Amino acid sequence: MTPLLIAAAMQAAMPAPGDLRTFADWTMGCDNQRMCSAVALVPEAQGGEDYLMLVLRRDAAAAALARLTLPIPETVAKATKLSLSVDGKVLAQVVAPGKGGGLALPFQGALAAALMEGRQVTLTDARGRPVAQASLAGLAASVLAIDEAQRRVGTRTALRRAGSAPASQVPTPPPLPVVHQPPVTGKPPRTISAKDAVKLIGRDAAVCPYANGPVAPKAYRLDATHSLVTIDHPCGNGAYNLYTSVFVMSEKGKPVPAVLDAPSGFGETPGHQVVTGGWDGRTRRLTSYVRGRGIGDCGSMQAFAWDGARFRLVEQSSMGECRGAREYITTWRARVVVE
Repeated sequence: MTPLLIAAAMQAAMPAPGDLRTFADWTMGCDNQRMCSAVALVPEAQGGEDYLMLVLRRDAAAAALARLTLPIPETVAKATKLSLSVDGKVLAQVVAPGKGGGLALPFQGALAAALMEGRQVTLTDARGRPVAQASLAGLAASVLAIDEAQRRVGTRTALRRAGSAPASQVPTPPPLPVVHQPPVTGKPPRTISAKDAVKLIGRDAAVCPYANGPVAPKAYRLDATHSLVTIDHPCGNGAYNLYTSVFVMSEKGKPVPAVLDAPSGFGETPGHQVVTGGWDGRTRRLTSYVRGRGIGDCGSMQAFAWDGARFRLVEQSSMGECRGAREYITTWRARVVVE
């Protein structure tokens, strides 16, 4: 294969996470299998103390049902009876599971219609006192965007503006991309000295008056012939985002910058760095978590798997709006197969 063809093949294999779209007080997005979610946001002029973090999800399969996740505040005791109402009209009665557990309601029929046509949804206790509430502005537009993304418009499966076409006209979702991961061995990883680690990340990232500890490289075995070395930066970090440089070592070579097949972190972050992440030995994933602000209600989470040559994106979830929602929307998934 010529270099041009190799470059074209690599470009075709690059992950393409889905985009997020915001409609008033709701935001939605889908992944590469057309699994979609819509999340309620705190209205711009409202505080988030009694925010009802509703989440609507639907898989892309023609027969998949849409479900509305109804969170119950931790302060509500188990077995407490609650009412769900839209613009003052009670639509459903629920029982709190306790300990902050939530409920999943079928998003269909009168409940779905009322939510899409209403202005505000409220969760109240037995005395009629509001427990939590959310704006419904933008939900109908988000539902239509999900129908469009899943190619349901005009079919009987559409949630918004259902048509007459049969469910058989809804296309089958595409298969997940597969990442082949070599098995790990019991052999100890290769590593480097702290002195060499400082040289790799540069003194500006390693030495400063406010250093967050000394440079201390960490090493992990990736496969029979490769080791991973991560170096947390003591300096140059943000208020709540910490940088880690990532290197790969063969059995005899020097450490080289790791190759990630998708950008991690901010747009200006070098390709061999992750943010507030590192190696998860249990899942064998390289992780990155960029927070848009300290409370974590916006940002991006990623997980990468080693395929023997580079780190491949296997999961990404994001929240583009810093408006109280801590429920990130999945925009990319891949299936990992250990060889």
